[in-house]
Amino acid sequence: MKCHVAFVESAMEENGTVTRTIRIDRHVDDLLRRLSGQERVSVNHLVNRSLRKFVEWDNFADKFGVISMPTAMVLRMMESLSDEQARELGSWVGSNLVKEFLTFWFKEVSVHNVLTEYPRLTALYGRAFEYEERQEEGRWIIVLKHSAGRKWSVFYGALLRALFEDVARRDATVEETENQVVARFALPPEIVVSVP
Repeated sequence: MKCHVAFVESAMEENGTVTRTIRIDRHVDDLLRRLSGQERVSVNHLVNRSLRKFVEWDNFADKFGVISMPTAMVLRMMESLSDEQARELGSWVGSNLVKEFLTFWFKEVSVHNVLTEYPRLTALYGRAFEYEERQEEGRWIIVLKHSAGRKWSVFYGALLRALFEDVARRDATVEETENQVVARFALPPEIVVSVP
């Protein structure tokens, strides 16, 4: 059974919101209301968050061939690799798969997409790591924080090195610890990256 639910919010030019009326299943509406109470946010917030994820990630991920797997299974698969195999896999992903990802999502492989869009989307929706970036003394610093262990740090370190060499064409210092990877490099003068 369908339920007509209007998510009404005034159209405000300064924040770019629009009013749109949609029809959803009554069961979905019940679940949204229950979840909004649990998370202490509005139903509108949940719907907006879900739609943003759909347009920024799910729509492309399905077409790109991204699959969902239990974290325990992915961690177990990485643990079965040697450090060298994890490094080789990271290099391959950084040199090949990320380029395909960027071309598919953004229609171009650019330094901007490598440095901001790819890690932001992967951290936000792929949930593989927490992502931080900052400028310090003329250098750009990227931090990938995870809790998956040393082999994942080896993998991410190799991935970042490959990205910087093959795509950004920048030398980077990459440091790996048990659950974190930090990359430091100089930005090309023509690239301006703003931290929100």
